Amino acid sequence: MGLGGGEGGGGESAPAPAAGGGAPATAATPAVATSTVVEEGAGSVAVLEQEPPNEPPAPVIARRPKTPFWMVGLLVLLPIYAWVYTGAFGPRHVAAANDPVTVGSALFTANCSVCHGASGEGGIGPQLAGGAVLKTWPSVQDHITWVHTGGAPFVGKTYGAQGHAVSASNVMPPFGLDHGGTLTDAQIVDVVCYERVGLSGAPEDAANCPAVASGGAASGASTSS
Repeated sequence: MGLGGGEGGGGESAPAPAAGGGAPATAATPAVATSTVVEEGAGSVAVLEQEPPNEPPAPVIARRPKTPFWMVGLLVLLPIYAWVYTGAFGPRHVAAANDPVTVGSALFTANCSVCHGASGEGGIGPQLAGGAVLKTWPSVQDHITWVHTGGAPFVGKTYGAQGHAVSASNVMPPFGLDHGGTLTDAQIVDVVCYERVGLSGAPEDAANCPAVASGGAASGASTSS
């Protein structure tokens, strides 16, 4: 004998069909994406959503970057800097190997620096640098003669425009070949040129670097008794 059920019962009753006997209503398809309705079985449907087609990316327009303010100033100053740099560190005129100052410098180092100092600052012999030799020898010809003959002819006398005395105990040796020295007339002129131009800053012109006159060295040193 069963309770609360009919014969052969025990199972649940199937749901009653909707009024009108039709299939259940489906929701409206969104307008944004396309959809496809597929029937799966009696009384049910499935809606498959389709993704909209990909739109092509918008073209990227390259924009020229703005020039920083500091770079504008740099571009203005760069030509000025280049001009200053070239003037300060640019190519310099390189003296030729036979330039009198260049030749005279080597001769001075080998023959005169032991007494007058490597830079003409003075030592056993008097100072030549800093314009001192120009004060003593305003005349380049007198200067050449002094180097040629040395101080022996002027012992007990004075030499140069400033009237320096020549002591017998400290006489400058001669450098002219005809006085027992080791330098030719041309080499003496080069040494004198270096002493006047290289050590004392005089201009390198005929007044300080003359050519050797034909017939030997210039004559006559300024002396007084």
